[in-house]
Amino acid sequence: MAVTTKTQTEQTHAIETPGTETTTPGEQPLRDELREASQQFFRTLLRMGVHLALAPVYLLPEEPREHFVRAGREFTRGFTALAHELADDVDKIVDEVETDLKKGQ
Repeated sequence: MAVTTKTQTEQTHAIETPGTETTTPGEQPLRDELREASQQFFRTLLRMGVHLALAPVYLLPEEPREHFVRAGREFTRGFTALAHELADDVDKIVDEVETDLKKGQ
């Protein structure tokens, strides 16, 4: 019977964690270029989607089209105001809870 022994370096296996690999100096510009190209692609895709969704509006006569666009702007302003109000309310609640916790200590 042959007894085989392995050294510790042979027994251990390198386990790489995703996202922890090191980059060489030449890879960073490529990653930056890829990120920029991806961002530009998705912006273009979004713009195309918006234009496609608004295509029926562009077919309307000028006065109804302007009314529709104004209504869209007002809706957007109202929605952002609602989001700001909700964020402010959440901040107030967090501040109240923090002061209650500090009083309890």
